[in-house]
Amino acid sequence: MKKVCLLLLILLTMAACTTQDSTIYTPSTETSTETGTTHSDFDETDTWNPADATSIQLEGETAQIDGDGAILTEGDVYIDKEGVYVLAGEFSGSIRVTLTKEERAHLILNGAHIQCSRTAAINITRADKVVITLAPGSENTLSDGSDYVTESGAEPNACLFSKDDLTLNGTGTLTVLGNCNNGIGTKNDLKILDGNITINASKNALKGNDSVRISGGNIHVTMCADAVKSDNETDPDKGFVSISGGTLECTCADDGIQAVTGVFISDASVTVTAADKAVNCDGETKIEEGCLTRK
Repeated sequence: MKKVCLLLLILLTMAACTTQDSTIYTPSTETSTETGTTHSDFDETDTWNPADATSIQLEGETAQIDGDGAILTEGDVYIDKEGVYVLAGEFSGSIRVTLTKEERAHLILNGAHIQCSRTAAINITRADKVVITLAPGSENTLSDGSDYVTESGAEPNACLFSKDDLTLNGTGTLTVLGNCNNGIGTKNDLKILDGNITINASKNALKGNDSVRISGGNIHVTMCADAVKSDNETDPDKGFVSISGGTLECTCADDGIQAVTGVFISDASVTVTAADKAVNCDGETKIEEGCLTRK
């Protein structure tokens, strides 16, 4: 009888452990770490099928569009349908993304040079999320003017601007000249997974109101106020900066990294030349030894 009870106890213990483990380790579309770095399969998407994509060949003040979901109107290209869009060539207008809150777009910059003197070079006004891929071997530039003709208050406020989640990936090169305000900015989450990115901004180089998460790539900030900033003060789960990979080199007139709730740096190389603080955060700060250098 004692052997039977012992066997039942072992079986019950094994069942309990199996249930607990499956609850803890159930895979999801998002992968999280204690540093707050999360990414989805869509964030990682950096390939595309040209047969399924809309081609946007930029030609000065006009564009040749082959496929659905994009239209040239009054000197700007409007993207208003979920899909994949490949941009190449030179353009003197703005790329405007206006989806529904449930739709996503994948933009491929494949030798795209976009300069808009009156507003953001890329202006994402509504979407669930937009992923921008820097095509392998490509060189891309985005630049704006020193003064915007604004349409809705203070927005847009970055050369590459999004009101919703924005992710950058791919192995190509991107140069951003934010002459008016921020370089790359979003009202929600900003993620950089890869890419060779150079930013010169009159204000902040990388700005994510809810969070900035860098997990790879080589980022060079040549001039800015704050290099990386997140300033959501209303939600305790937001307002943080996480750098969990890649390299960041920045020269700043103010702070290197500024956040409200937390700054987390690991498995990365961050070099800061700043007039003020290398890291400015009243919340939690975790920086692995050897990951941050101040010059």
